[in-house]
Amino acid sequence: MLRFAAGNLVIATFCGIFAAVYEHFSFGVWSGQMVFSFAPCLTAGMLLVFAALGKRFPGRVCLETLTASAITFAVGMISAGVVEIYGTENDLLNVYPVAGGILLLAAAVTFFLPVRAELERESI
Repeated sequence: MLRFAAGNLVIATFCGIFAAVYEHFSFGVWSGQMVFSFAPCLTAGMLLVFAALGKRFPGRVCLETLTASAITFAVGMISAGVVEIYGTENDLLNVYPVAGGILLLAAAVTFFLPVRAELERESI
């Protein structure tokens, strides 16, 4: 679980560096979405750290869907930031928050499901 948390924190760092470099070369134009594109991955990583501190260990499906949700939100924010810096709008970018929300809901559902079947499979 801590490997997933570390992976999310690495992705958050990459998003932050990417946003800084992209905005450095955008000639003074910046986007709030681009600036905060690191936040979903950082939040997901911190949720996993807090879950570990609380002695609640989610299953692998929950970890993977939470990571996929954070990455979907981050990619959507970066894409919206690129389009905003370019000076246009695109309605197709609305798919990212919807997909990220569905994945986040799936992660929440799988977090509360028992992981007994997964533990039995690993012990065989």
